[in-house]
Order: sequence, then C-alpha cells, then structure tokens
Amino acid sequence: MALRVARGLFRLWLVLSVLWIAGVGVVTWGTFVYPEVVVCEEVEAPAPGSCLPRSVVLELQPEWDKDRRAAFQFALILALVPPAFALALGSALMWALRGFR
Repeated sequence: MALRVARGLFRLWLVLSVLWIAGVGVVTWGTFVYPEVVVCEEVEAPAPGSCLPRSVVLELQPEWDKDRRAAFQFALILALVPPAFALALGSALMWALRGFR
C-alpha cells in the first residue's frame, strides 16, 4: 500500500511539475520576443494627437540582451525551484510517515 501511495504521489508531482514549467514558459515567452517599435506619422485627424502607422521598425537596444538574460535566469529559477522544493518536501514527509509503521 505504501509503495502505491508513494508511486502515485510521484506521478502527481511529475504531472504538476510539467504543467508548472510549461506555465512559466508561456508566461515568460513574451519577454523573449523582440518588441515592435511603431513609428507614427502625424496627420490631420479627427482626434487630436492621433497618428497613422508609417512603418514598423525592430530595434535592439544594447541593454536588451542584459534584460533578456536576466529574464531567462529568473524564469529558469522560477520554473525549477518550486518543483524541486515540492519533491524534497514530499520525500521528507513520506520518510517521516513511514517511520510510524
């Protein structure tokens, strides 16, 4: 019985960890896509201050690589540390509960 519970909990941890890592990847994916800078051409329009898009230019600033690297490191830590902590906590609890047999 204890072996089945341990195996079931491990499988549950595995599924939840994959979902967690995928969720972190989806949320942080926008950080890794290059931003679009829209340059507007001012025209006489009914709404004051409005503009029409003239061109879309992709620009990379020098600090963009540092920001992407920092975002990647943060996403990596956020994706891997909580599942590892949950595995360690679950293993410790299973070890402690087996001691009461």
